[in-house]
Amino acid sequence: MKRIISLILTIAVISTFSACSGSERLKNMTVVQGVGIDGTDSGVVVTLQYLDLNKGNGKNDGLSTNITSVITGEGDTIAEALKNAEKKLADSLFFGQNKIIAVSDEFEEKHQDAFKRSLVSDKRSRPDVLIFKTHGSAGDVIKSAHKSTRVPADSIYKQLKKNKKAVTVSEYLAGAGLYYYRQ
Repeated sequence: MKRIISLILTIAVISTFSACSGSERLKNMTVVQGVGIDGTDSGVVVTLQYLDLNKGNGKNDGLSTNITSVITGEGDTIAEALKNAEKKLADSLFFGQNKIIAVSDEFEEKHQDAFKRSLVSDKRSRPDVLIFKTHGSAGDVIKSAHKSTRVPADSIYKQLKKNKKAVTVSEYLAGAGLYYYRQ
């Protein structure tokens, strides 16, 4: 009898921990490539550049056809602003391919501690993402930079890596200062 109960409990535990409930397929997610963070009088605005695979798949589209779109969200906190941006999309956000975070110098100066806390506490935050600050709106950089390339955030990422003008999230959290991005 003990063996039967043990076997049933073992099967129950194994099936509980091996179930795929709650998982999502990447094709059913919005793949974020770049994030811009700006402050407002009432909170935070995030600007997200994401892959839009419905773009650029026509017969005459060249290699430089932009395949991204941009969406914004507002909230009292970064997490709330991200949540509100996500509500505007059909699929949930995926940050596993995110390359850059742009933050306005004004926001970073006023909210540095809260910003760092959000980078630490958000499970979607990755330590290897490049982070930099902007003069003026970070959202404008995410919206307008390198529009003639397929994935503008990737172009910015490559430029920053080449010129060594950005730090990673982990370096920033360890005390490194942010560089300004210049287009």
